[in-house]
Amino acid sequence: MLIPTKPQEVTWTDAQWRAIFATGRDVLVSAAAGSGKTAVLIERLIQKMIRTDNPIDVDQLLVVTFTNASAAEMRHRMAEALERELVKNPEAQHIRRQLSLLNKAQISTLHSFCLSIVKQYAYVLDMDPGFRLANDAEAALLRDDVIVDVLESAYQAEDPEDVYRLIDSFTTDRDDQAIEVVIDKLFGAARVHPVPAKWLASIPAQYKLADDAVIDDLAFIDPLKLTIKHTLEEAYAMTEEVRQYALLPDGPAPLGATVEQDQLLLAEAIRLISSHSWQETYDYFQGLKFATAGRIPKDSCDEDLVKKAKDKRDQLKKRVMKLKEDYFTRSPARLLEEMKMMHPLLETLVELTTAYGDRYKAVKSERGLVDFSDLEHFALQILTTEVDGMLVPSAIAEDVMAQFKEVLVDEYQDTNRLQETILQIVKSGTEANGNLFMVGDVKQSIYRFRLAEPMLFLHKYLTFTSEPELSGVKIDLNANFRSRPEVLHATNFIFSQIMGQRVGEIDYDDAAALKPGAPYKDGEASVELALLTTQDEEEIPEDAGNAELVEQEDLKKSQWEARYMIQKIKSLMEAKTMVVDPWSNKERLLEYRDIVILMRSMTWSEDLTEEFKQAGIPLYAELKKGYFDALEVMIMLNTLRIVDNPYQDIPLASVLRAPFVGLTESELSRIRLSAPKEPFYEALKQFVRKGESGIHPATAEKLQRFLLQFEEWRHLARRGSLAELIWRIYMDTYYYEMVGAMANGKQRQSNLRALHDRALAYEQTSFRGLFRFLRFIDRMKKRGDDLGTARAMSEKENVVRLMTIHSSKGLEFPYVFIAGLGRDFNQMDFNELYLFDQTFGLAVKAIDPEKRISYTSLPFLAMKEKKQLELKSEEMRVLYVAMTRAKEKLLLVATVKDVDKTLSKWEDASVAANTMLPEYVRARAKGFLDWIGPAVARHADYATWQERPNANGIEDPSSWSFETVYVEQLRQDHVVVEIPQIESIQQLVTEDLKAEVARRFDTPYPFERAISKRSKQSVSELKRLDQLRQEEEPEFFRPAQVKEEMKKSVYKRPAFMQQGDKKLSAAEIGTALHTTMQHLDFSMEASSQALTDFIQQLANKQLLTVAEAGTVNVSAMQAFLQSELGERLRHAKQVLREVPFTYGLTDDDGDIQILQGIADCLFEEADGEWVLLDYKTDRVKGVLITENAITREMNVRYGLQLSLYKEAIEQILRITIKEKILYLFDAEKTLVLEDSL
Repeated sequence: MLIPTKPQEVTWTDAQWRAIFATGRDVLVSAAAGSGKTAVLIERLIQKMIRTDNPIDVDQLLVVTFTNASAAEMRHRMAEALERELVKNPEAQHIRRQLSLLNKAQISTLHSFCLSIVKQYAYVLDMDPGFRLANDAEAALLRDDVIVDVLESAYQAEDPEDVYRLIDSFTTDRDDQAIEVVIDKLFGAARVHPVPAKWLASIPAQYKLADDAVIDDLAFIDPLKLTIKHTLEEAYAMTEEVRQYALLPDGPAPLGATVEQDQLLLAEAIRLISSHSWQETYDYFQGLKFATAGRIPKDSCDEDLVKKAKDKRDQLKKRVMKLKEDYFTRSPARLLEEMKMMHPLLETLVELTTAYGDRYKAVKSERGLVDFSDLEHFALQILTTEVDGMLVPSAIAEDVMAQFKEVLVDEYQDTNRLQETILQIVKSGTEANGNLFMVGDVKQSIYRFRLAEPMLFLHKYLTFTSEPELSGVKIDLNANFRSRPEVLHATNFIFSQIMGQRVGEIDYDDAAALKPGAPYKDGEASVELALLTTQDEEEIPEDAGNAELVEQEDLKKSQWEARYMIQKIKSLMEAKTMVVDPWSNKERLLEYRDIVILMRSMTWSEDLTEEFKQAGIPLYAELKKGYFDALEVMIMLNTLRIVDNPYQDIPLASVLRAPFVGLTESELSRIRLSAPKEPFYEALKQFVRKGESGIHPATAEKLQRFLLQFEEWRHLARRGSLAELIWRIYMDTYYYEMVGAMANGKQRQSNLRALHDRALAYEQTSFRGLFRFLRFIDRMKKRGDDLGTARAMSEKENVVRLMTIHSSKGLEFPYVFIAGLGRDFNQMDFNELYLFDQTFGLAVKAIDPEKRISYTSLPFLAMKEKKQLELKSEEMRVLYVAMTRAKEKLLLVATVKDVDKTLSKWEDASVAANTMLPEYVRARAKGFLDWIGPAVARHADYATWQERPNANGIEDPSSWSFETVYVEQLRQDHVVVEIPQIESIQQLVTEDLKAEVARRFDTPYPFERAISKRSKQSVSELKRLDQLRQEEEPEFFRPAQVKEEMKKSVYKRPAFMQQGDKKLSAAEIGTALHTTMQHLDFSMEASSQALTDFIQQLANKQLLTVAEAGTVNVSAMQAFLQSELGERLRHAKQVLREVPFTYGLTDDDGDIQILQGIADCLFEEADGEWVLLDYKTDRVKGVLITENAITREMNVRYGLQLSLYKEAIEQILRITIKEKILYLFDAEKTLVLEDSL
């Protein structure tokens, strides 16, 4: 590999020069943050095109970028570079040719490259080349429909038992959403593999174990044993720390002997897990027990050292016992049995996922759609042929290889396995003679959550060498041309202590360390770490007012940090801070646009935005939530809902309350009362049509105009586009202008414009129509998805920017705040029943669906250990990206609960013999501060801050400044109103004041009786209360046998008491008879046989149970049909049965109570008047002897009930009821009741 000699005048570094000209092999460039990798990549491309020896055309290069924006920028910068070359050599026709070819050069994302392949060779796949790319929203809608179809088909299979077991294992009783999520995630995880079906099939195979299988044969066991060994070694290292405490002059010497026993115990455990079987290790752990700590005589040593030593020993014991609990409590046989138990469930899951993938593919094919994942798989299908189970380049791939002289990949660390397979297919040669040029930085690989695989980069980084013979070449670019030395030294200081092979996945050695390359002048730019905390109660000044204490309690951590940053930004602005361009050495005043606030996530964005807004500092935040909660968006969506279907009362009421109609609550109530039984839309139309009074004339005019426009909107919705409908509503109602006049009007108008734009985008999909659009919105909200509120300001304005660390990748800012460093990492995925892994597949907890118990299975434990280390490594890289965004100043902000305890914890963790922090400290970190704190606690500046000697110090060129900020200092300034001095309080107390106080305290509440009334009451409950009232009256008399009869229970017994019990209660018998009467044909033959057959039919239809059917008195039914009342029913004009009603009854106080009831029967006779009939099964024979006694008792029991029925039904149906009849089945008697109201 020949590299031309670098001329003296060239400013490229040696490593950059080598990266520009290295050729003849695959090249991996590890380009650290700010190292100018894009400039190197473009220079390499230009040099290949302008060289005199065998120059190439730009369309013979395949350049793959991570985003479309990066591709556009690279194309633009290449054009500029070619134009500069053309200025140097105006006669160079080859360069002119490159400029003309540049627009059709293959400089794009990998998706775009795959798209061009699929379009060109669509005939190979037998697909329509006119396919359309589905956007994310459309694909989500399709997947939602498909998963429902797949599960429904599975439920309807001949033998769905396996599916039911799977559903029971992964879902709750509420719905199937959990299993839908699992299937969709599994499908997505499979799609990043070259052969998804093969990867899916391997999942249940991992759980299909032979009868003689042992744990040591499992594929994942060696990494797991290594993890356990590391944990034991961490514990051993902690024993050494305890021993060091014991050896100190004032240390707890008796603990020295104890800890030596601990070391022997741990050494044996390490030996067994390293070189012996799992069974032997299990047997050892069954008898593992720590020795009792040696007795320490009182006052014989330093109590603080004793506490530290004991705490450290307790930590290591806890860690070892946790290992025992997780891995060695259950026997090896039990662990294997749990794996076998999950095999059939996982087979079913894979079958459903496969069916889901097939159905999704078919649905897309029907609509002529492909998604981004399809592009890669279709391209791979075109470019490969399967030979003996292996993918080899196809004839088309050979043509593609011949077309491209070099394949260049930017951000290589963010590729996945499928993309790597495609790249390997289109490149030429092997690693030793290939044409693949890869640029990236594994320390900036932060997209594992999108299934990127940084291990692909790492594998090459570890196998490629600087001077290769049989492999590719590795080049490290670590000179940083972005940041001040202080920022780089601080970054190196932190990561040289925390990033290693096991935690971090790469050693942060000299090759990885950042080297200052920008010519900044010397200046004071130390990295600042601010710790926000609350003062202890005793530290709060005595003169602090109650208002301050209340505000302190109300403030959230997000507000604390926001206020601190606001103060800092204001002080920077007031100090007229300068920003320097190191290359031109020009200075200018710091502007808001030079400042960025980086956060791990945007969960604090609303609080920060509000605080900055109150402080008068413009803040731009790219929000991901809050759009659907915006009032103007809610009103417009409700408008669209009623245009689609006006019979939705709540959305309609919302629209009528909106400013463009403006009804009050009182006016809405009047509309409702105008037609209480009708839907609100019908009531509204009737109200307007009749011209009823009760609303303001101006409002009535708006209402009429709204109804006219509303009909036009409904007509437009049927024939026009959705976006046109939305804009028409804006124009007709002037709502767009109205919201513009409200507070934050620009933002509101932006939200309404965004709704119109999203409707336009929706109509570009395969879905159409208002109903589908609303359904799409509702599904998004149900899934918890949201859209960011539209931006009223641009990020290009002079604003402070708030963004996630992921969004900041590739950007740079003079001043960078990293906030929220005290928050814990998000580890919610470990609470699920499953974990995905690119190598193992799917690790699930062992679930017993019958007992509804889950066990943490061995694969799950193994994958949890692995995924937690991967998480920590990813988070470490996220922190690296954040710290390397700063050009001039880096400010770290964190909130801690107890600053003293936090600092003490840092200092304990920082005690280590070598540069790296102890591995257990790095692996067990819960948040960024658990790495930053122990690292900076070893710096001389920290010792100076704490005013103590730097015992554990590391010599380092970085400069740090520290600050503890008590949140009480961040309270908002309150306006103090001066109160005139008063010599005596008596001066304020006048007779008028006394009278007013007495009036306010002594005034009785005029509606005292209304407090005890229920707003809703059943007629049966009122009947019971009326009976109790009558019984208390002195003239009331009831015979003893009647009282005895009424003591019997009338309540329905619980279902479990009815099982296997043939004897039913009186209430249950009455219910059975009412059910029979509800379905009885009054014109049927009144024979015993006909009635018996009819009752049997009710039982067959399960309207009655067998026991209930046996209680129906057939002879009583005969008597009813043969009675005069039965004859009247047969000749009735119409008969209504089981008539439910809800009625507002006004009492003597003018209060309205809602009554509910159900009338048994209501029939209209020839004269047009109605009869109210109620069936009763009360026992009368032998209890009530005379006609008068029966009449009197029935009036007492049911007079009020039927009178209320009559009043309610007459008012609701606008009819006249001439009679109220009770039919007593026990006495076979018809009784006409008198009005009792």
